[in-house]
Amino acid sequence: MRGNAIRNRSKNIIVLLLDTVRASDAYSASMPFLSGIARSATKYGMAVSPGTWTAPSHASLFSNRKVSSIGGVSRNFFKAGTKIEPWFVKTRFLSDSDATIASKMHSLGYYSLLLSNNPFLTSFTNLAIGFDKVYDIWLHSNVKYNKSLADKLSFVLKGGIKSRERLFKLSNAIGRLVPQPFFDSLYLKLRLKLDEGVANADGTYKLDRGANDTIALLKEYLQTGYNYMPHFIFANFIEAHENYPVRDREIVQDKWLYMSGIEELDDYSASKLHHAYLERLRYLDRKAKECIAALKAYGMLEDATVVIASDHGQFFGEHGMLYHSLFPYKEEVEVPLVGANFENGRLVKSRDLVEKPVSLLALHDSLMNLASGREEHLNGNLRRDRYVISEHTGISEGWDYSLLEMLKGRSKSAMEIYKSKNRFNIRSVAVYGAEENLKLIHFFGKKKDELYSISDDEERSNIIDSHRPEAHALLSRYKAKSAA
Repeated sequence: MRGNAIRNRSKNIIVLLLDTVRASDAYSASMPFLSGIARSATKYGMAVSPGTWTAPSHASLFSNRKVSSIGGVSRNFFKAGTKIEPWFVKTRFLSDSDATIASKMHSLGYYSLLLSNNPFLTSFTNLAIGFDKVYDIWLHSNVKYNKSLADKLSFVLKGGIKSRERLFKLSNAIGRLVPQPFFDSLYLKLRLKLDEGVANADGTYKLDRGANDTIALLKEYLQTGYNYMPHFIFANFIEAHENYPVRDREIVQDKWLYMSGIEELDDYSASKLHHAYLERLRYLDRKAKECIAALKAYGMLEDATVVIASDHGQFFGEHGMLYHSLFPYKEEVEVPLVGANFENGRLVKSRDLVEKPVSLLALHDSLMNLASGREEHLNGNLRRDRYVISEHTGISEGWDYSLLEMLKGRSKSAMEIYKSKNRFNIRSVAVYGAEENLKLIHFFGKKKDELYSISDDEERSNIIDSHRPEAHALLSRYKAKSAA
């Protein structure tokens, strides 16, 4: 037993987090490498993310807590003075004292490495607590396409809340000189100009958003810095995140222009955006394959478990929504999750399929069991709760709250965006009942609850009126677990 424990403690544990990938597109022809591993290894057919955007899902996975219990990611970001920064992030999502999976791995003798292309997942946000080495790749990769433009934009972003508030007030004062009939048109033009400027500065219209830099830095580390300790490696790839390489320049990529009804989210626009998303997924799939090949080449897969997952999905017109940080329908919260075990550099073919709902949060305990030697492999043994939840505690895009507050009285478009953000900035929770084969979406009294059969692929038939006792049972179970 002692010998097995020692051997298991040397197992490398690697997580490739493919940001913003939804399950329905991950297990498809768009991602042949991932689909191939899923068929041969352990595939979780209904993995549910704990949150609806990057920060809450990562904070939950890392700290082993549900989203609503983590103050740093569940507070109201759409209000005056809320400290959340776009791009150059200064927000703290975890406290300095939080115990994370990386710090726990460290206590078991693991050396932990974080490579991140995501500005929300960095040493600046405290989501990197416990990692021994952190590569904040986004800081360099996402501004390399237009450095001069990035420098012009960054003075406001780096300046933080106070800097932006001063700029907003100045803009509002100057805007009062513009006659009312022209003001709304001017606001929209400037909003689109800013969207395009940020996208051009950080390369969000291009295929690569840091994957090449990530793999290069990983290779460099394994070649020059590898210390032969067992490793916990967590790499976040952000290629699937918006905006997308759409060839039709008439299609705007400002989510809130669609969500507010200013732009029509018609089938053509949604299809074009989704097609560009799939193009990114194909590229991301190739990069995941390249990353696995690099790990193998440097001996990291001699005895290892590799997990490939995502933190949330993406809407492309389903339920009238676009992108994420919205209500927890399946397109947003059902994500790929594959556990692949390697021995002597070869994939151990388990061909295990778990079809019932599981929470990505449960991955925390399973990885700790692997690291401590309590489990040999990740072969369908992820904890399967009777009830799985995904929580939406509010939107993430609150950086322009004060500007919208100032402009909503003069600009119809600003007013519609303001109202739309408030409409989606309400709590909701998806409760999956495996035994009942039902999914409840509870809105805490802000709008009518919805109930779907888990087998309803598009979640279009709300059956709550004919299944109220079942909906009540799911809600009661959720409340009981929340109070425990």
